[in-house]
Amino acid sequence: MLSTAPAVPSADPLLDVHAFRGALETWLDTSPPALQAAQVAHPVYAERVETMRALLASLHDAGWARYGWPVDLGGNGGTIAHRAAMWEAIARHGVPGMALFEHLEILAPTLAAHGPTAFVAEKLPLLLAGRELWAQGFSEPDAGSDLASLRTTAVPDGDGYVINGRKIWTSWAKYATWCLLLARTGTADSRHRGLTAFIVDLRDPGVDVAAIEQANGTDELAEVAFDGVHVSGDRIVGEVGGGWAVAMHILSHERGTFAWFRHCFLYQQLTACAADAPGRNDTALGNALLDLAAVTATGHAGVMAHAAGSPLGPKAAYTKLLLCASEQAVQDCVLAGDTDLAAGRQDDEVALLRQEYLFSRIVTVYGGSQQMQLDTIAKQMLGLP
Repeated sequence: MLSTAPAVPSADPLLDVHAFRGALETWLDTSPPALQAAQVAHPVYAERVETMRALLASLHDAGWARYGWPVDLGGNGGTIAHRAAMWEAIARHGVPGMALFEHLEILAPTLAAHGPTAFVAEKLPLLLAGRELWAQGFSEPDAGSDLASLRTTAVPDGDGYVINGRKIWTSWAKYATWCLLLARTGTADSRHRGLTAFIVDLRDPGVDVAAIEQANGTDELAEVAFDGVHVSGDRIVGEVGGGWAVAMHILSHERGTFAWFRHCFLYQQLTACAADAPGRNDTALGNALLDLAAVTATGHAGVMAHAAGSPLGPKAAYTKLLLCASEQAVQDCVLAGDTDLAAGRQDDEVALLRQEYLFSRIVTVYGGSQQMQLDTIAKQMLGLP
């Protein structure tokens, strides 16, 4: 369970994370209908999206999902520790994962910190309530882990910019309304210094979203083309030419604090697996528990650092590697406990387990490959050439 620093007296008692957690647990124990629906295995990804949208709407309308976000942006105040406690409790109440609301802990913190205030104040509550969803437009067909080499361009045009290019492996673009997009406003040889982050409406003319069905059968990824898409100048996140700093802020969450949120669900999956595991599964179970314990320690430290206003920086790469190891170890344990998983019956629970196992094979690629994380650790933490 997430521990926190001593509470600061406040007019709202729920700004104390311990009080917040207790009140939320009481509410979840009443088994709201949206929670019951989200506890069911939904192997069809579109169905999973809809049940999670309904759960987020219920959490938002009851006030829980607004804690951990600034009051001037539609939140109730508090820190990331509130959000960590909320998702920990949701995982413990049988919801199998965050689905596309992972972007609440990947994109939303950066929007809150660097986005245009009026726009974010209007749109963040809609994201918190599951009513408008977001995608992240970073990787390109010729620029995956080497983000600084991206080729999508944004050229000044009147009061805004015209964007041309393609993004690939764009998570949840099929379901999203908005995309936080990284485009080149400088010259090609300016590398990371010539990038700018934009908010693009995926419904605008010139945007084409083509969903990609993954090997595990889900369609959470997409290729997105931008052909002469006009974006107004007030949709810039951060500064013109400051897109690299925005990207690093996002990656500090995607590679760092997100580990806490994800590992809460992995613990529940491992617990369910262990309950029926045969003795031959002991080694796999032990390996998974040890890996998850490492993520608990580093994930908790990351959440507390961000709660205190201290982003992780390159340390996030280390946390990302630990999460990847634990993700694969948990799924290896699941497979060791049911060797017929690959060719067994096709009920919903088995189908979902297969999806999770196959997804775990690619976790060392998304958010920057394992090799890139090791390079970051070597150069920026260890000072190696």
